Order: sequence, then structure tokens, then C-alpha cells
Amino acid sequence: MIRIVFPTNEKLSYISTVDSTFDNADYLTVLNVRGQNIVDVETIKNPYIHSKDTIIKTCKENKFSVLISPEGECLPLKKLHKNGVSVYKSNEFKTVLHTFSDFVQDKLEKID
Repeated sequence: MIRIVFPTNEKLSYISTVDSTFDNADYLTVLNVRGQNIVDVETIKNPYIHSKDTIIKTCKENKFSVLISPEGECLPLKKLHKNGVSVYKSNEFKTVLHTFSDFVQDKLEKID
């Protein structure tokens, strides 16, 4: 199972709109995925808000595998990759579910 994380400002599960950046999002919507199926959805308060230093710790503690955001380049990419976390760039103003569908269909750009 992998854990895919989206920055959001709503607590509407997978129908929340993906926020543009992890820096300002109030919540993290986390999809627990097995294959191409969503097994569970969690919405947690964003411990990363306004602090780039905590994203690595948050990913390790919560076993996040993938981060998806329209502004993914703003993240500490080298440190994330070193810790086994992939980052993908998404389109703005889509819901978590639509963005996940794009991810599954390999429509998102992986940021190296």
C-alpha cells in the first residue's frame, strides 16, 4: 500500500480541491492506495504549514510515498527523493479524486 498526499484547504475527503502549495494548505488529504484502488482516505491538520523543515519528518513519520501539488518544485526535492518520496506536479483547481485519476493514468509530471 502507498500513501499519496495532497495539500487541501477543505475537509471534504477526496472531493476537496487540491491547493496550490503545501506551504499554505490547512490540511493534508491522504489516500491509502493498493494498486489503483483507494482503500482509505484521511484528512489531517497540516503539520508542515509555513515550515519546509518539517516536511521530511512528516513524510517519515506518516510513511508518505508520494506528494502531489501544482507547485511541487517549491519542496525540498533532493531530501524527499533521498528519503524515498516521489513528487508529482498536478493541475490547479482539480479535486483530489480527479488528480488521483490523472496520477493513475500517468498524466502527471514527475518532478526530479
